[in-house]
Amino acid sequence: MPYALLAVFLALLPLVSHVPAHARMAASPAPAAALPARADVIFVDADILPKSASRELTILYYLSIARGHLLASIELAKQGRLEQAVLHSRHALDESWIELAHLLPVDKAQLLRDKIEAMNEAVALKTALSQIIAAHQATSAFIQELIEATYAPGQSKTVQKLEIVILLLQQAQAEYEETWDGADLHEPAEYEDGFAFVQLAKAELEKLYPELRARDRNAAEQIESTVARLAGDWPSPEPPERPAMSQPLIRALVTAVEINARRFFD
Repeated sequence: MPYALLAVFLALLPLVSHVPAHARMAASPAPAAALPARADVIFVDADILPKSASRELTILYYLSIARGHLLASIELAKQGRLEQAVLHSRHALDESWIELAHLLPVDKAQLLRDKIEAMNEAVALKTALSQIIAAHQATSAFIQELIEATYAPGQSKTVQKLEIVILLLQQAQAEYEETWDGADLHEPAEYEDGFAFVQLAKAELEKLYPELRARDRNAAEQIESTVARLAGDWPSPEPPERPAMSQPLIRALVTAVEINARRFFD
């Protein structure tokens, strides 16, 4: 998209909330090698992860989704909301590990399950917060090790990281859309997940900005300002009484990030 058109697009963001909802605008990433289809596996977020996703991107995606569930869990645990926190630590198993089990080496998959279950148990048993935090740190560190070992060789690691950022934000958008029924709160757990996915995307981008600015300062600044606005309207896992963003607005914000991120794919 030319700079002039992109500037017009971003300038109209404040007005998007008055535009009727329409179909998802974001394009799906299309890595090269496709993961063989499995009839016995139902991908929980198959509408977000493209069917053409490579094995590496698929693993990175589900590891990132697991990190998001665990981040939501620990943030809620810190607030003393342990009944809600355990829901998310369990989702790391039910919605992420279950997909990773047939993708990771058997020993790595089992160790990951053990670490997630240790955190889930710490939350479920309402142990001391320090123990819950320790379990979360151990699990997160192991997930990060798996992520670093998964990046496809011979491909830009920056591009792969940006692909995950895009998917995390698209996932957050989907969670947000499930949260609200018009202006009424429908699924608070989805809002909590979406908050965590935005925070993970934001943290990953913070590490990438120096490189991105050196390559294309305008695109990097557009990404940074758009994500800052998104995170600013989604400041905590606690849902507001009324939605801070309309669904068309969050779609526009996520799409704006993708448009600019893809300028680094060449």
